[in-house]
Amino acid sequence: MKALSYDGAGGVRLIDAPEPVAAPGEVVIDVSQAGICGTDLGAVRTGRPAIAKGTILGHEFAGRRRDTGTRVTVNPIVGCGICEKCRAGNTNLCSDRLVIGVHRHGAFAPRVAVPAVNIVDIGNLSDRQAAMIEPIATALHAVLLAGSIARVAVLGAGAIGLSALFVLRMLGAQDVTVSDIIPEKLAHAATAGANTMIGRLSGTYEATIDCVGACETRTDAVECLRPGGTAVLVGLHAAELSLRAGPLIAGEKTIRGSFAYSTNEFARAVQMANQFDEPWVWETPFDRSEAAFSELLTGRGDPRHAKIQFRPS
Repeated sequence: MKALSYDGAGGVRLIDAPEPVAAPGEVVIDVSQAGICGTDLGAVRTGRPAIAKGTILGHEFAGRRRDTGTRVTVNPIVGCGICEKCRAGNTNLCSDRLVIGVHRHGAFAPRVAVPAVNIVDIGNLSDRQAAMIEPIATALHAVLLAGSIARVAVLGAGAIGLSALFVLRMLGAQDVTVSDIIPEKLAHAATAGANTMIGRLSGTYEATIDCVGACETRTDAVECLRPGGTAVLVGLHAAELSLRAGPLIAGEKTIRGSFAYSTNEFARAVQMANQFDEPWVWETPFDRSEAAFSELLTGRGDPRHAKIQFRPS
C-alpha cells in the first residue's frame, strides 16, 4: 500500500509500505480521512518530537474497523494502562506513552493497526468532522486549563488556535481576541466569531492560550495577563522559554503547559465535533499528500488552508 512516511532527512515521501498486521488486542482500521497536524510538521522539520526514519505519519483520522465495519476515530495516545495517570484517564501524562503516527505507524495510509482500547465510535459524524476530533480535544484541554473564559486571547490562528476559538464559542465565551501575523488566518478567525483580530497581541486578559510556541508569543501570552491570570502554552515551535521574572512573580501569574487531552476530553470532543462546520479545512487527494506536506514544511502552503485533510483509502 502507498503511505506517507518520514524520510529521515527533514522531509516526507510516499512509499510502498507493507500491510499492517494487528497484534493481539489490536484492530486494523480502514482510513477514510486524515489531517496534517503541526506536530507532524514539527517532528519532520525540527525533530521535536523525535521520529524514526520510515515512520508513517498521521494521528488525526477517521475510518472503519475492518472487523465490524463500524465508523470510528482513534485516540492516538497509547498509555501503559497501569500507571496512576493512565488509571485516572490521563494517558497524555503517562511517562511511557506512545503516540500513533509518531512512535508507531500512523494513518497517512489506507490502513493502520491500532489498540482496540483506543478506538472511539463516531456515530453520524462526517469523516471531515471526525478527523477534527483530535485537534478539538487538544484545544478543549487547553481551554479547560485556562480556567476563565471571561476575556481570553488566543495567539495563533492555525488549526489549534481556530479550534480553541471554536471550543471557546461552544462554551459560551463572549470576548475572544485572536492574534496572528497572517491576514488570511485572521479572516478565518473573524468568520468563526472572534471579537477582535490583531497582528501582535496587546491588552490585558483573564487568560491567554498560545498556540504558536514562538519565544515572542510565549512572552506576549504572559505579559498580557492581568494579575492572577493564566497563560496556557500549547505550541511547540521554539525549544526555549524566556520571560521577565518580576511581572510574573509580582502579578502572581500562572503558566500552564498543555499537552494533548484526557480520555474524557477526547470523548467530549466527539460530541463537540457534531457542531463543527468551518471553512478553513481543505481536502486534497492522497496522491498529493507528499506535495501538500512539503508545501507546508517550506511555507509555500496556501495560508487560507489552516488544516489540510486527505483520503488515503
